[in-house]
Amino acid sequence: MTRKREMACNNILRVVWVLFLTVGLSLLLGCTPTPLTYPPPAKTTWVPEGCRAVPSDAVVLGLPAEYFRGLHADTHNSDEVTIALAPVLEFEWSVEPFFFIAEGPVFDRDGNLYFSPLLPGEPVILVSLDPATGARRWTVTGTSPYGGGAPLVLDDPSNPGEQAIYLAVYDRALAIRPDGSILWDVPTGLPAPPIVPGDDVNSYHCFGLNLHVQADALVGVMGDGNVIVLDRSSGAQLLGAPFVVPGAPSPARPPTSLPESIVEGANEALRPLMGAIPADAAPFAVLSDVLLGFNAKVANYFSIDTHTGRMYVAATAPDGEDGSADGVSELGALYCLELVTAGGPPYTVQEVYHTNFVGGSASSPALSADGTRVYLGDNLGGLIAVDASNGNKIWETLVGTQIYGSVAVASDKNEIYASNQQVVVKVRDEGSTATEVWRSVTAGYDPGFGQELFNLNLATVGANGVVVQSGAGSVIGTTALPLALGVGMLDRETGQVRYFADGLEETVSAVSVGPDGAVYLGHSPVRRAASWALFGSTFTYPVTGGVGKYAARRLDLLIRDAACAASARALNAFDNRIACPASAEADIRQIQALIDQSRRSSTQAISDGDLQAADWTMLEGYLSLAETALAPATLDVAAGHLQTACDFFAN
Repeated sequence: MTRKREMACNNILRVVWVLFLTVGLSLLLGCTPTPLTYPPPAKTTWVPEGCRAVPSDAVVLGLPAEYFRGLHADTHNSDEVTIALAPVLEFEWSVEPFFFIAEGPVFDRDGNLYFSPLLPGEPVILVSLDPATGARRWTVTGTSPYGGGAPLVLDDPSNPGEQAIYLAVYDRALAIRPDGSILWDVPTGLPAPPIVPGDDVNSYHCFGLNLHVQADALVGVMGDGNVIVLDRSSGAQLLGAPFVVPGAPSPARPPTSLPESIVEGANEALRPLMGAIPADAAPFAVLSDVLLGFNAKVANYFSIDTHTGRMYVAATAPDGEDGSADGVSELGALYCLELVTAGGPPYTVQEVYHTNFVGGSASSPALSADGTRVYLGDNLGGLIAVDASNGNKIWETLVGTQIYGSVAVASDKNEIYASNQQVVVKVRDEGSTATEVWRSVTAGYDPGFGQELFNLNLATVGANGVVVQSGAGSVIGTTALPLALGVGMLDRETGQVRYFADGLEETVSAVSVGPDGAVYLGHSPVRRAASWALFGSTFTYPVTGGVGKYAARRLDLLIRDAACAASARALNAFDNRIACPASAEADIRQIQALIDQSRRSSTQAISDGDLQAADWTMLEGYLSLAETALAPATLDVAAGHLQTACDFFAN
């Protein structure tokens, strides 16, 4: 630290010390964090081994998922994409600053963005953006103040090459073409929520639709536990009678460790982003409750097994199962629901089982790719594995503090990535037990005196790494107050930081990846709102809503990583083609996706001067030769051509 910076920090610390004495808190903060500079990353050493867990090949879903089609990429909530993540990122733009986006964005195959804002002041329920500029493409108007969570993008089997975007708010559901034309617009059958929302925002919120492959139906679960089931092609209601997930609200959140003046300052920062909220409402407390699973029945998205059609909802246990029938449930519960289609429509929903666990849950249940296991986190720092067939707990392991949002479940090597405020923890499911593999290095900044580095969100897994959001700042009590934050990539093998890009705003949604390998965040500043309220422009910058893009740079390295990942996958698939032919077929689909990604990236790589046209012609030749060998018996040949393309790039 330079003498000038040290003197400035000392002066600032005196002011902060007086402030914290006034509110009875400890001195925690020094100066604004400084972003670290990272060189372009070397090739990753992670490779697949053995047979992968095989996802469904349902044509509507386009699995394995190449990009985020829904809140957690796919119907299993895997937070895994098959393409390579951009190894070098740079924050490029932020748009729509007056929207609070709690879930999303998601993408179509051309990279167009879709999101539904929460409590917007503007009367819209769905917005589409251009991926290059962030400009609006179109909107769907509506007056539902609660938003519809993440849209769902599906292929249309009746119209090959076409896709549709599906969205539900509490009382309305729609299907829209990527050009903005509406296919159908129907009532959900649920009563319209109040025009002026109160503090029960979560009760009327739909976290996003999901797809039931076997019934070709769209399913939504509302915050109050109401379930809707609609025909995908027409929007027709398919349930003969309403179904509500059992359970009672979880306990109220313990008193915040933040001073009341800071909480009110955070409310003031958030209100412009949620123009439909009453002036006397408390958005900071409401959002904190949902994110941490307090005072709620359902506080997260759900998963549907593409193999069996079973639906898995993390909620609360029925009142009384905690030993006291008092209208509050002290227990979390994983519900397995089944859509009974025999003799229908109309259909019915029935509970197959529910499994209770201590502590509520704000964790979306994530399924293994083969649908045999469900993973979720409680609010006490536990990661739980459940047998999907019967609800029996298989193992439970502590990862530290409460797990954010959802765990990422990779389809290879039984890898699970659980995120909390401190780190990302890589866990391997060993069958009857779990083994911790590594804890990530949380980096990206040189923090100021008295500050901490922390992880801010759940992880997203790609073919060449794990992308995370992390930051630096102060922690008051248990609340992280980021002063600076950005997006980085971790090495899947070691947990070390491969690259990091300074950014603008936090998200409480997933870290979304588009078809271009870039990262897009739906801005939802909750912790940052408190940070701004406490420290203001002295240490940080005003909160903003909307969407931020971390664009892919050095696309030659993206092509490199895609080729290297495809080569390793082809060789492993060839070695295991006899033992697990379905795994090899899934690998072939992923290899093709990586080849396609390389081609999409080539024009920009040449335009940026990072790749010579003649070199791309040579690389394209190797990719084309590999493509002709994408059959189980010749995957070794494909691996050789792809490895030649990989070796073209120096490490």
